[in-house]
Amino acid sequence: MRELIKNISNKIENYPPNQIEFTQYCFGRMKERNIKKNIVITTLFSKNNLYYVEEQLKQHQGEIEKRYKLIFKISSKYSLILIIAFYPKVLKVVNVIKTSKGTEKKWRKTILK
Repeated sequence: MRELIKNISNKIENYPPNQIEFTQYCFGRMKERNIKKNIVITTLFSKNNLYYVEEQLKQHQGEIEKRYKLIFKISSKYSLILIIAFYPKVLKVVNVIKTSKGTEKKWRKTILK
């Protein structure tokens, strides 16, 4: 797990902020959840706050796309979940979710099963 976190953190560093794109779906969710774009970008580059990475394979436009679920600690009360995909010239943010401690506890229990 730690190796995957380190690899993803290093890979993110290769993309400057102007090469980060948000899907329309993501913009809609960010608006609903009152999450600002600059917070997502700042969080994405904060290596020390990343504590969980999960690789996901999803069907997208007729092909299998490799996505990553990243979970960052943004305060003592909240975590930020980012679903991202790496492309040659762009890092695409697919979804953003802000969770509370209660949600995080439930999520951790499902992982341990």
